[in-house]
Amino acid sequence: MPLVKLYAGLRSAAGVKETHIEGDRLPGILSALVEKHPALNGAVLDGDRLRPHVLVTVNGRHIDPEQGLDISIAAEDQIALFPPIAGG
Repeated sequence: MPLVKLYAGLRSAAGVKETHIEGDRLPGILSALVEKHPALNGAVLDGDRLRPHVLVTVNGRHIDPEQGLDISIAAEDQIALFPPIAGG
Protein backbone atom coordinates (compact mmCIF):
# COMPACT_ATOMS: atom_id res chain seq x y z
CA MET A 1 0.00 0.00 0.00
CA PRO A 2 1.51 3.41 -0.95
CA LEU A 3 2.82 5.57 1.87
CA VAL A 4 1.70 9.21 1.96
CA LYS A 5 3.92 11.60 3.91
CA LEU A 6 2.53 14.94 5.05
CA TYR A 7 4.56 18.04 5.82
CA ALA A 8 4.09 21.32 7.73
CA GLY A 9 0.46 22.45 8.05
CA LEU A 10 -0.88 19.34 6.34
CA ARG A 11 0.75 17.19 9.01
CA SER A 12 -0.75 19.37 11.74
CA ALA A 13 -4.22 19.31 10.17
CA ALA A 14 -4.27 15.53 9.72
CA GLY A 15 -2.66 14.81 13.06
CA VAL A 16 -0.32 12.26 11.47
CA LYS A 17 3.11 12.41 9.90
CA GLU A 18 2.44 9.62 7.39
CA THR A 19 -0.25 7.14 6.48
CA HIS A 20 -0.79 4.24 4.13
CA ILE A 21 -3.56 4.79 1.58
CA GLU A 22 -4.85 2.07 -0.69
CA GLY A 23 -4.95 2.83 -4.40
CA ASP A 24 -3.11 2.57 -7.68
CA ARG A 25 -3.80 6.01 -9.24
CA LEU A 26 -2.76 9.32 -7.69
CA PRO A 27 -6.18 11.06 -7.86
CA GLY A 28 -7.88 8.18 -6.05
CA ILE A 29 -5.18 8.13 -3.38
CA LEU A 30 -5.56 11.86 -2.77
CA SER A 31 -9.34 11.51 -2.52
CA ALA A 32 -9.00 8.57 -0.12
CA LEU A 33 -6.51 10.58 1.96
CA VAL A 34 -9.07 13.38 2.38
CA GLU A 35 -11.77 10.84 3.26
CA LYS A 36 -9.51 9.26 5.90
CA HIS A 37 -8.46 12.67 7.28
CA PRO A 38 -11.38 15.10 6.74
CA ALA A 39 -9.38 17.99 8.20
CA LEU A 40 -7.43 17.94 4.93
CA ASN A 41 -10.60 18.72 2.97
CA GLY A 42 -9.93 22.00 1.20
CA ALA A 43 -6.24 21.95 2.07
CA VAL A 44 -5.18 19.29 -0.47
CA LEU A 45 -8.06 19.15 -2.94
CA ASP A 46 -10.49 21.74 -4.21
CA GLY A 47 -13.31 19.47 -5.36
CA ASP A 48 -11.46 16.92 -7.45
CA ARG A 49 -8.54 19.21 -8.33
CA LEU A 50 -5.27 19.66 -6.50
CA ARG A 51 -5.22 22.98 -4.64
CA PRO A 52 -2.89 25.57 -6.13
CA HIS A 53 0.65 25.54 -4.80
CA VAL A 54 0.36 22.11 -3.10
CA LEU A 55 3.52 20.28 -4.09
CA VAL A 56 3.30 16.54 -4.77
CA THR A 57 6.26 14.21 -5.18
CA VAL A 58 6.27 10.50 -5.92
CA ASN A 59 9.47 8.77 -4.84
CA GLY A 60 11.16 12.19 -4.71
CA ARG A 61 10.09 13.19 -8.23
CA HIS A 62 7.98 16.35 -8.55
CA ILE A 63 4.59 15.77 -10.17
CA ASP A 64 3.49 18.72 -12.31
CA PRO A 65 -0.30 19.13 -12.06
CA GLU A 66 -0.27 20.95 -15.42
CA GLN A 67 0.84 17.68 -17.02
CA GLY A 68 -1.86 15.73 -15.19
CA LEU A 69 -2.06 13.85 -11.93
CA ASP A 70 -3.57 10.66 -13.32
CA ILE A 71 -0.47 8.54 -12.90
CA SER A 72 0.00 4.97 -11.76
CA ILE A 73 1.18 4.41 -8.21
CA ALA A 74 2.78 1.14 -7.10
CA ALA A 75 2.25 -0.39 -3.67
CA GLU A 76 5.81 0.45 -2.60
CA ASP A 77 5.72 4.10 -3.76
CA GLN A 78 6.04 7.05 -1.41
CA ILE A 79 3.97 10.17 -2.03
CA ALA A 80 4.90 13.41 -0.27
CA LEU A 81 2.57 16.39 0.06
CA PHE A 82 3.84 19.88 0.89
CA PRO A 83 1.46 22.78 1.53
CA PRO A 84 1.99 26.26 0.09
CA ILE A 85 4.80 27.98 1.95
CA ALA A 86 5.12 31.72 2.42
CA GLY A 87 7.48 33.80 4.39
CA GLY A 88 10.24 36.22 4.15
